[in-house]
Amino acid sequence: MNNVDIRVAPHEPWYKYGVAVLLFEIAVAIAVSGYSLYMTFNGLGGFPGKH
Repeated sequence: MNNVDIRVAPHEPWYKYGVAVLLFEIAVAIAVSGYSLYMTFNGLGGFPGKH
């Protein structure tokens, strides 16, 4: 068997904030996509100015 020595470096102090911002951006993207689909399927969308 091959014994592989894996060393895990500790995260930088800002790492948890970066992950939090990334998760927030993912949530915003999902919300915008959901709202866009809602507008589309209910006929509320369309080209700007032609409602």
